[in-house]
Amino acid sequence: MKLTELLVGLESEKVVGDIGKIQVKGLANDTRNIKKGFLYFCLSGYSVDGHGFAEEAVGQGAVALVVERVLEVDCPQILVKNSRIAMAEIAAAFNGRPAEKLKFITVTGTNGKTSTTYFISSILESAGKSVGVIGTTGNVINGIKQSGTLTTPDPIELHALLKKMLESGVEVVAMEASAHAITLNKLHGIQADVAILTNITQDHLDFYGSMEKYAEAKLSYFTPAYAKTCVVNVDDEYGRKLLAGAGIPVYTYGLENPAGVFAVNCMFSTGGTDYFLNLFDELININTKMLGKFNLYNALAAAAACKVFGAAPETVAKGLREMEPVEGRFNVINLPNKTSVIIDYAHTPDSLSNILGAVRGICKGRIISVFGCGGNRDSIKRPTMGKISCALADFTVITSDNPRFEEPEEIIAQVEQGAKQVSENYICITDRVEAIAYGLKNLQPGDCMVLSGKGSEDYMDVMGVKRRYSDFEAVEKQYGKFPFSEGVDAAER
Repeated sequence: MKLTELLVGLESEKVVGDIGKIQVKGLANDTRNIKKGFLYFCLSGYSVDGHGFAEEAVGQGAVALVVERVLEVDCPQILVKNSRIAMAEIAAAFNGRPAEKLKFITVTGTNGKTSTTYFISSILESAGKSVGVIGTTGNVINGIKQSGTLTTPDPIELHALLKKMLESGVEVVAMEASAHAITLNKLHGIQADVAILTNITQDHLDFYGSMEKYAEAKLSYFTPAYAKTCVVNVDDEYGRKLLAGAGIPVYTYGLENPAGVFAVNCMFSTGGTDYFLNLFDELININTKMLGKFNLYNALAAAAACKVFGAAPETVAKGLREMEPVEGRFNVINLPNKTSVIIDYAHTPDSLSNILGAVRGICKGRIISVFGCGGNRDSIKRPTMGKISCALADFTVITSDNPRFEEPEEIIAQVEQGAKQVSENYICITDRVEAIAYGLKNLQPGDCMVLSGKGSEDYMDVMGVKRRYSDFEAVEKQYGKFPFSEGVDAAER
């Protein structure tokens, strides 16, 4: 496209150089992705200032730069106040503004985003809609999984993905909105038809510095610029705050406080969850394979959002009943020796507490918890998670989980500081495969081992290198190939 066409409607302070004849063949905010004819965005404000790579970008073929300050570089420059917002607007224009032709149900919150988007997809597909899913475990277009790198992609990737979805016939997108995405303006220009707040608990304090700022980032999403209506969990402290002060229509769900959508007569078992769903005063019996109270919250969130979106109650019920397990989320592996392994993505204090609590409700024997904490992330939560694991499990194995640029032993030592305040029933084993093997070796009939933190991730991030690793494969190494099951049914992974 002509650069001048991409700039239509963009608030720029001035243009340096002649851009009249420039044709843009692609967009990039990373010099490693630049090809000849690309427009390069100099992003600033966080760990790396893209302005420092401008000369490199030009040397690799960039035909123009979007900047927040004029640079001494021989290349046309578009000066803007916020290069991230400009990137979102230009990425949308470059891809034909696909978001304007799609419907969106977005989900933000510390925990439950991924499963909630899959519940939404199941319900809307039951209504005959073509659905796209964007989130932590990758992207899905009409039931076909695509690779993904971030919970919420950067605008360049995001709008290209939305264009692909639109061309594939997608009508509605169920999308996770991470706190970083909100703060970094990744979703600028996209207005959700319904936005969900699942909960806000401790996470990402390495980036935000305090719970107040983290919560503020999440809550800032619920404005007319980003959503037409919202659905909030009134059992969550911040959900109640949003209910009291949102500038858009609010619908509620919960189990402990008065809400528009709730469940009664809840029965949790190894076969799944049975309950009566009160969907805005319509009562429906639900039998689902999904396990755990936290998954019930996710189901309520999706049910409320889809009803607000326009789905009929019988369609909501059908979608909840037919919901299939999400890989890496409470996946139950029943082993030959009458023991079980549960693999889950839980990586925050709240989610670890939730998964261990849910397993306690279905496990006949002891619980062995195997988990670690990621490097170069919120270190404050490490001892807290050590306390939680030792308090809720019978035995804990503290191990590695994406140490990144930190020493694994130092991370484990911080987790151990919390663990030893509660119990002596733990061991530290740095190698995750060895840690899992230790846990499996000590399982007795009726016991359950909970592997938390990685879920469906297929890598271990060590010193900037993502090496092949999978919790599923680590268990398979001990037992060979197996099906994983959630509830009464089993399906090949």
